[in-house]
Amino acid sequence: MKPLKLSSLLLVCFIALTLAGCCCGGDAKETTVIEKQPISTAPLGEELIKLKEAHEKGALTDQEYEDAKKNLLKE
Repeated sequence: MKPLKLSSLLLVCFIALTLAGCCCGGDAKETTVIEKQPISTAPLGEELIKLKEAHEKGALTDQEYEDAKKNLLKE
């Protein structure tokens, strides 16, 4: 009889923990994802040169280049 009680107790514990795990999430309807921006350790001049090269190679539009340049100079 002892093994039966132990297995029953383990089963009850397993079910209780499983149900507890389902209830701890709360009523969160929406998940917010925050994107972290990489921190640049390069000097501002190097960043501006890389930005200009990317623009000249066509990787950035004129508007993207201007926006990125303003963003760099604002920091």
